[in-house]
Amino acid sequence: MGIDWNTIPYFRGLDPCGLKRIQAAGRQHVYQAGATIFNEGEACAGFYVVLDGLVRIYRMNAEGRLHTLSLLRPLSTFNEVAAVDGGPNPFNAVAVTNAEALVISHDRLLNLMAAERVLLSNTVQALAHLNREYIERLEDMTFRSIPSRLAKLFLYESTAYADQIAEAPTQLTQEEIAAVLGTTREVVGRALRGLLNAGLLKKRGRHVYIADRRGLEWLAETNTMPERVPNR
Repeated sequence: MGIDWNTIPYFRGLDPCGLKRIQAAGRQHVYQAGATIFNEGEACAGFYVVLDGLVRIYRMNAEGRLHTLSLLRPLSTFNEVAAVDGGPNPFNAVAVTNAEALVISHDRLLNLMAAERVLLSNTVQALAHLNREYIERLEDMTFRSIPSRLAKLFLYESTAYADQIAEAPTQLTQEEIAAVLGTTREVVGRALRGLLNAGLLKKRGRHVYIADRRGLEWLAETNTMPERVPNR
């Protein structure tokens, strides 16, 4: 299948020769729905690019409860940290649907970074961005309520539709939203109903839209459900 390499931050800007080296170093694997891709704590499985299907990234607590960290679609990447430092996989990965992935081993990735300065620079920047996201996510989980985090997510998702001030639908499912926010689908459902009842969101069919952008901004900024948004 054709891959738009420029949509993958790690490979953006590579010349044709560099892209050929990436393709030669990677191996494509196909997984049936429900198949384990790798387990937490096992030896580094390598750097993964989702080519097709849906992949769940998760961890299990001591009681055996599953906590979804991410639900990844093409062309998302995962296991980057282990692929760079060669350490154990930090989480579990499973194919939710039939899936296909490109895999580059730790050794081959290091060789590629040594040969391709653009790949090395991209990797450093991408890992720094990933670290910032984790810090921000931890801060949100510590200090923000679920409705406030949900408002922030809707505003972020609607960035691409900035010209449609009142109507910017999200494409995420409730399960995906729960994974992003670090909570459960049931909690997200209650928070969504609260935002709908407050008039901040509206629903048409199965899609949810922003009804009051200023109200969502107020909730995201202050962690408080707006009664009346002050003039700015």
